[in-house]
Amino acid sequence: MLYLCDDSRHLICEPYGINNLHVMAQELDINKCWYHSGAYPHYDIPKRRILEITNKCIIISTRELFKIIKKWQKKLNV
Repeated sequence: MLYLCDDSRHLICEPYGINNLHVMAQELDINKCWYHSGAYPHYDIPKRRILEITNKCIIISTRELFKIIKKWQKKLNV
């Protein structure tokens, strides 16, 4: 699984999916309180762990991050 984040502390994974997001969070030891279930499900990176977690991620633009989420939503007709 690949970890992807932007410079706004948004964190997702590839392959993208809600279950995979939770697996990613578990692997990175991120509490579920950092999960955002709204229109674009993702985790936020806790401020005190930014460097640690971003070092494990591929940094992408916010636009690309939301493009990945939208592609998944379209595939599932969400």
